[in-house]
Amino acid sequence: GTRRAARMAIADGVEVLVDGSPARLVDLSAIGGQVLSATVLRPNQRVRVSMVDGRVTLRCHATVVWARFELGRGELGPRYRAGLEFSGADSDDIAEYARRHQKKGS
Repeated sequence: GTRRAARMAIADGVEVLVDGSPARLVDLSAIGGQVLSATVLRPNQRVRVSMVDGRVTLRCHATVVWARFELGRGELGPRYRAGLEFSGADSDDIAEYARRHQKKGS
C-alpha cells in the first residue's frame, strides 16, 4: 500500500473545527484525517484544525491534500469531503484521541 500511517474509522457524530467551522471527522491517523464539511475546502488550502472532547483540546495546522464536492441526500446536503495532512501535531495525542473516538467494530 501507499499509506504512510494506519487510519482509524471514527464513530458517527464526532465533529472537529476546521478554520472555526464544524466538520464531521470520518477517519484519523497520526499524520492526517478525512472530514466532511459544509464549508468549501480546496487542495493546497492551509487550515487550522481543533479536536475537542471532554479530556483534551488538540490544535494543529493542516493542508488539504485532496477535496471533492458531494451532493448529499436528506439532512446531509451538499458538502466537501477532504483529506487533511497535519503539521505540528503531536502524533501520540492524535492516536489517543482516535482511540477514544474509534468506530465500534473497526
